[in-house]
Amino acid sequence: MQDRPTERPPAGGLGRFGIVLRLTVTAVFLGILLTAQLGRHDDWFPLGMLGQYGVARDPDGVVLDTYLVGRFADGRIERIEMRADTVGMTRVEMEVALPELEQDPSRLALLEATYEAQHPGTDLAALEIRQQVHRLRDGAQHGPVEDRLVLAWTGETG
Repeated sequence: MQDRPTERPPAGGLGRFGIVLRLTVTAVFLGILLTAQLGRHDDWFPLGMLGQYGVARDPDGVVLDTYLVGRFADGRIERIEMRADTVGMTRVEMEVALPELEQDPSRLALLEATYEAQHPGTDLAALEIRQQVHRLRDGAQHGPVEDRLVLAWTGETG
């Protein structure tokens, strides 16, 4: 009797399980990336808003970090996360809308109302838009970080 060679899959080929696993992992990753993009999740780095990488920075320029500070009626002062589900606006949207907000600071009342609706029992007396200014030299931070007040708004309770 002659021995028949045993059939083996070609070297380097994937079996059915390997193909299904790769397709599943790819689908999950693309789903997360799409959710982060469409949901505008800035805090999902590096999967969040990829538009932040679309423009080159001047290696001898400045980087601005815009943030929101709430002053509460009970005297507390806290940094407030700028997200659509917290104040109705993301940091990027805030930076784009900043010229209009400076023209009419009363527009910040909408942020106050949204925050208070999302956090029952809180009473915001005032909001401040602030920026940390990071100066660059040769692409690296140079000098101390400057913190500056951009806009202040006091609500009816303040």
